[in-house]
Amino acid sequence: MKNTIFVSIASYRDAELIPTLKDMVASSACPEKLFISVCWQDEKRDFSVFTDIGATEREYSESNPDVMHLNYQGATLYIHFVQYYQAKGACWARHCCEQYYTDEDYFLQIDSHCRFIENWDNELIDYYLLLKKDFKKPIISGYPPGYTPATEEKEEIRNKTVARMVFNHFNDGDIPSFNPVALLDDKQHTRGCFLAGGFTFSTGQFALDVPNDPQIFFLGEEISMSARAFTHGYDVIYPNKIFLYHFYCREGCDRIWGDHTQEKKEKKVVEKSWVERDKISKNRVRQVLGIQQSDDIDLGKYCLGTERTLEEYEYLTGILFSEQLIAKELLSNTKPTYFDNIPDSREEWISKLYSDYYRTIKINKSELTANNDNIDYWSLGVFTEDNQLIAMQRLTTEEFAKQESGADTNIYQFEIKLKDKSHLVPQKLRLAPFFTDCGWGETVEKVW
Repeated sequence: MKNTIFVSIASYRDAELIPTLKDMVASSACPEKLFISVCWQDEKRDFSVFTDIGATEREYSESNPDVMHLNYQGATLYIHFVQYYQAKGACWARHCCEQYYTDEDYFLQIDSHCRFIENWDNELIDYYLLLKKDFKKPIISGYPPGYTPATEEKEEIRNKTVARMVFNHFNDGDIPSFNPVALLDDKQHTRGCFLAGGFTFSTGQFALDVPNDPQIFFLGEEISMSARAFTHGYDVIYPNKIFLYHFYCREGCDRIWGDHTQEKKEKKVVEKSWVERDKISKNRVRQVLGIQQSDDIDLGKYCLGTERTLEEYEYLTGILFSEQLIAKELLSNTKPTYFDNIPDSREEWISKLYSDYYRTIKINKSELTANNDNIDYWSLGVFTEDNQLIAMQRLTTEEFAKQESGADTNIYQFEIKLKDKSHLVPQKLRLAPFFTDCGWGETVEKVW
């Protein structure tokens, strides 16, 4: 192997792109082995921003004026310019980068706001080769420590904490999101389930096995890529060593959702608003994870692999995607990054899962108004601590009678599942009868 590295960088109106390229190449042990593909989404096609730092033209064609090949300190740059109103999202940009992959030995995907350790390329390859002794197809990934760019008043700051990715909560559309937490043992790597879009390093074949779906806008990128990678036989590893740093938060920086608004669509500045692309994207992620199955969605080559199953991935993560259920261990302080045991019975595994949006509420009959013929219906409501309504269900007297617990006829047992999740946190449940002749009866309140 020649140890060549294909580097994919999606950049959206990012002032940190040039500093990132400069630091990446300057910190590289072998810049001549770097093939850097940049989807450069910006306002004006002015390649002088690259030539001004010393990059020299290798290839340019008037017939394809948006693409230029450059040499920069020995590294090869493929710059693909896109006017930012023509952009279509994060994974679309990553997809554009991957079109310039030419069988390099390794694949590195990052964001356009990074800094690097000295000799990061050799260090990454050496670390990868060590992992190859235990894993057939390792992926080095995770959320790198942060950095803060230098200003006229302050020097650049680089943090030192290495982290692993753990389940956080279900976002809009029932899609899992993640948090970085410290490694439990910083003396060795940690196996995981989730890769990070802003730092993924693996064999070059990864670009062909698990290419970015250009219709994934932003939310859901990491979980869909993670599931696809696992089912193609890849294993995610969180390193105990720092290779690069990432600029988080980036307050005041331009974002696509600030540019691609409904107003801009109505003025025909953009083809679709970001909300429209986000809706399409989430449906594709839900299709990958088996949360929904729609004949109208064709994933094409952006589907799951065949080396391992989605069920096996659910066991590894402790998440039942279709029902948004999780293993209770994911709520603990230590939060495991993976589960290595395949259960004997799927039914038994599911029975032990948990959800903040599932509850079994038991109410003694003695607590309720008599269920007589004057009751028009029962109202069952779920509320926040400050009494905001989250969900409401009406039960006829016949439906209500069916809630009797089989084990104890003096108990009503309500199995509650909140399907429409929101930022509101359930805290209270209230049950009250509505009488045809006199309105609401006495309310019983229970803690959620």
